[in-house]
Amino acid sequence: MTASHQGRIMSAKDRKLRDFEQRGDDILAAALSLFATDSWEEVTVEQIAKQAEVGKGTIYKHFSSKYEIYAQLAMNFQSQIIDKFNQIDPSLPVLERFRLQLQAAWDVHLSSRELHRVFLYCSQSGFRANLPTETLLALEKIDQEFTEPAHQLVTEGIEQGIFPNQPFPLLMFGAQAAFWGGTQLVWSDYLSDINQQDHLQALSNFIIAGLTNRNS
Repeated sequence: MTASHQGRIMSAKDRKLRDFEQRGDDILAAALSLFATDSWEEVTVEQIAKQAEVGKGTIYKHFSSKYEIYAQLAMNFQSQIIDKFNQIDPSLPVLERFRLQLQAAWDVHLSSRELHRVFLYCSQSGFRANLPTETLLALEKIDQEFTEPAHQLVTEGIEQGIFPNQPFPLLMFGAQAAFWGGTQLVWSDYLSDINQQDHLQALSNFIIAGLTNRNS
């Protein structure tokens, strides 16, 4: 077999792979577009296939179930935040990096109501119990990648005496509650029209004040 022939075969394989991956992305986009209503959990595979303009069988070539579509959307969502975390300068002071991590998570969570609630849904243990093992492991892996930057930052802050020396889950509980409450308030429209950056600054000040309170 000549090198040119091998090149054409590889090119054809690469093209098929790209087409397959693109179709998978199209299916995810179609599903997400159907998640805009409060009845989004009732969306069926048939509806997703129709929206993506593919056959139902094509959906199952990419995803074993609707729940695997949810999981992939959640992993893509977390990947966006991780990419932003990775752009933060590690030489910056702890509290400045902490604010930038909050900014990254805030921006992504407020970029899409649909992705925000799919992510929260996929965080539930009841949902995860029904996932195929391979998908569950992939989801848990990206969970760890998502949590690691905050864990490292808080550990550094404890070593420097900025944060009290408490177990990470306990120390971060109040911060997480405040963050999730803030994003939920925005998406519930309870706050009406707000300046998201001003509210993020207020939220960040509140969280940092709680974390650095030596009496906490």
